[in-house]
Amino acid sequence: MAEKEKGTMTVGEAGHLGGKKVQEERDMRDRKEIRGQAYDKPGPPEGTAFGIGAITQALSGMEFPVTKKDLLDRAGNQEIEYRKGQPVKLRQIIEDLEDEEFPSMSNVIHSVSGALKEEGLSEKAA
Repeated sequence: MAEKEKGTMTVGEAGHLGGKKVQEERDMRDRKEIRGQAYDKPGPPEGTAFGIGAITQALSGMEFPVTKKDLLDRAGNQEIEYRKGQPVKLRQIIEDLEDEEFPSMSNVIHSVSGALKEEGLSEKAA
């Protein structure tokens, strides 16, 4: 049998090594690790989200159901950018909402998005 040159391998050997690498990457993905680091899709850094993400960041940590007063307390004087470059005071939007109770974050987002649409600040307002 002829000796192999250093750095060469057969197709079968390459396939075996490639298969092992793919399996290692699948295992890391399944353990929610990427390149040895924890992986957990945290979303955009605080204060850099737009649209729905800006609303959920500003009101994060609330336990539902909540009242309009609860939302106003949490909103404080926070500004959000529903559309990039167009900051709005979240408190003003919440004060104008008709609903007094919100069973879930989804209900809050729906109401706030609707109010922003009426104000002409939503992308769907056009």
